[in-house]
Amino acid sequence: MAAQPPTAQSSTSDKLAPADFQARWWTWASQPSGSNPVSDTSGRFCMRDQPVEVWLLAGSLGEAPVERQCRVPASKPLLAPVVNLASDVASCETFMKGAQGEVLLDGSTQTLTKVSATPFTFEARAGNPYGTSAGRINAVGCGLYAWIPAPASGEHELVIRGLADGKQVDVRYKLIVGAD
Repeated sequence: MAAQPPTAQSSTSDKLAPADFQARWWTWASQPSGSNPVSDTSGRFCMRDQPVEVWLLAGSLGEAPVERQCRVPASKPLLAPVVNLASDVASCETFMKGAQGEVLLDGSTQTLTKVSATPFTFEARAGNPYGTSAGRINAVGCGLYAWIPAPASGEHELVIRGLADGKQVDVRYKLIVGAD
């Protein structure tokens, strides 16, 4: 995997700072195991509970490569974590040492944003695959993320590959944009 040097921590859009987009992503990703978009191997849950500002995509729980298909509304930017963690400052520091990855949209490398330990709060649901209790969770988040401007209508291939602290992610999406 060719590692792309991440950019410095900063706001990745005009609307959402790292604490805000991590809160939205972890809330979305903390759905019950039976309908969780991260453990989903087909993409059937990608449309569940999406926030207004951005369309969230999922990596994986680190098992074998995953292929998903997802319908995405037109005019929505995409947010895809390459590798990410919700824990504490010390765990984030360990996790981010050597973190690397890439996101390709139709073969074109997307810029990655490195998010160092950032406090945030999210809502976890009962039965999520992370073993987190249901309710409001205060955490420290970190990771590599790709913020992708809204793709043109039509079909696209999005590839997410990452590695951090022994966790490997390899996900391929077939995105159907404009399929509101």
